[in-house]
Amino acid sequence: MQNKDFNYQNIKEGSIVKGKIIRKEQGKIYVDINYKTEGLIPDEETKKYDYYDKINEGEEIEVMVRNLKTDDGLVLLSKIIVDKRNVFFNIKKAYKEKYYIKGKVIRSIKGGYIVDLGANITAFLPMSHTKFYNGDILNKELNFKIIQLDEMRKNIVISYKDYFIEKQKKDQEEIKNLFPLNEKIKVLIKEIKEDGIIITKDNKEVFIYKSEISWNPYKKFSEKFKAGEEIETFVINNSSEKILLSIKRLKENPYKKFIEIHKQGEKLDVRIKEIMEDKIIVALTDEVYGIIPKEEISYLKKINNLSDLYKIDEEVKAVILKYDEKTNTIFLSIKRCFENPWNKMEERYPPGARVIGVVKKIIEGQGIEVELEENIDAFVNIKDVSWFNFNKIEEIIKIGEKKEFKILEINKNKFKLILGLKQLSLNPWNSFLNKYKEGMLIDVKILDFDNDEILCQIIEGVNGKLSLKTKNINFKKGDIIKAKIMRIDKENKKVFLISQEIEKSEEKKQLDEYIKTHEHSFKMNDIINFENVNKEDKK
Repeated sequence: MQNKDFNYQNIKEGSIVKGKIIRKEQGKIYVDINYKTEGLIPDEETKKYDYYDKINEGEEIEVMVRNLKTDDGLVLLSKIIVDKRNVFFNIKKAYKEKYYIKGKVIRSIKGGYIVDLGANITAFLPMSHTKFYNGDILNKELNFKIIQLDEMRKNIVISYKDYFIEKQKKDQEEIKNLFPLNEKIKVLIKEIKEDGIIITKDNKEVFIYKSEISWNPYKKFSEKFKAGEEIETFVINNSSEKILLSIKRLKENPYKKFIEIHKQGEKLDVRIKEIMEDKIIVALTDEVYGIIPKEEISYLKKINNLSDLYKIDEEVKAVILKYDEKTNTIFLSIKRCFENPWNKMEERYPPGARVIGVVKKIIEGQGIEVELEENIDAFVNIKDVSWFNFNKIEEIIKIGEKKEFKILEINKNKFKLILGLKQLSLNPWNSFLNKYKEGMLIDVKILDFDNDEILCQIIEGVNGKLSLKTKNINFKKGDIIKAKIMRIDKENKKVFLISQEIEKSEEKKQLDEYIKTHEHSFKMNDIINFENVNKEDKK
């Protein structure tokens, strides 16, 4: 109902006005536009563009007047027309002024994607312009650069690639200004972590790695720095992909300076700072530390635990071995301060001599560890355990057993004596060659059956092989049979045999199988002896 006391807006069809949402009913939105009647956004618009769910009562919005005289006496309004106008205005401005616009990739089509820029205004994103985006781009809200705009047809072409390249250039320029290469800059410590420090500069966070905090990797940097403290750093790299800062490079490398003064082979008094499982960390100066590997402690002494030998802050003598410039590490040795006893080990244990040792460890498939005397280790390779076949070393020798061995060689590089056990007895192969020749008929013992071969023992330590045509024979393991030496392979130490007994046994088995399925009036023995009978008749 019209009230003359109200000061109504002067509106007309096509006007853009502001209004306040007064209620929502059955998909329709009712708006107070300060007019004699309420305004209505119809349900076909509110549902299509999700306004019914997105707009709340009491909210102020902009709408366009579509019709002042509707059948139900309300003013027909539209919000989407205003939204489209505003979005397209921003699109034109972004294209003209060459800045970026946000959009959501909603579907893929041939050759690219459709992107919603807002208010149902869509643009085409060519496939070639998705470059530099890693992963699936669908349903992602991103920034784009408008590269083509046809206002009449409302055709819009956009590019993520162009946006990314320009942003990268802009970011790189900002970073170069913020972190000038090879210059000192002040930064603020945000957080101290175990493997480094997080710093900030103008809200840009950078991680300084532990290796770039101090020239001494064994000093605890966490005790020196505090969160919130301003420190000076040196810029190593200022690319947008990787900003690298260093604290230690503000000073000269003390390791390089130290090694220029102290050369390889020089003996020094060093102080133990840390004892680890496989090495000792020692201080050479307040700023320079070195490493003594476990194997550089003693030539002879067996070391299980380094902390049993040394204590923190103990002073020891060590000699410089080398300086690794890449890792900035100085390696030292304690044992090389003294004469190497292994240089004269041949005088104590000459090769060929017999020694007594105790079996300390058996490593099946490899060999035996033997202790000759305290701190003098020796090793017997599995090939030097026995001339004869065995399944396990423990069949020959036991842990804790005191045994005689022969010294084969001295390995000065590994500080170990190489011993032999089988070398204390004669090589059975040599005995075999002296006694047996090709063509000889001998007694052999069946050891095993292996597919189409029989393994036979000729003498202890020397075996031969018989070929089989069939497995159906009456012989078993342990049987003694007659065999002829067909061939001796001296190079590979192999003997090949042939046996008439096995051939006759195989032939008899074949005939037995044949006679089972055929009727005959003669005996099987007649067949076996047929050749011999014929020979007698001919005589």
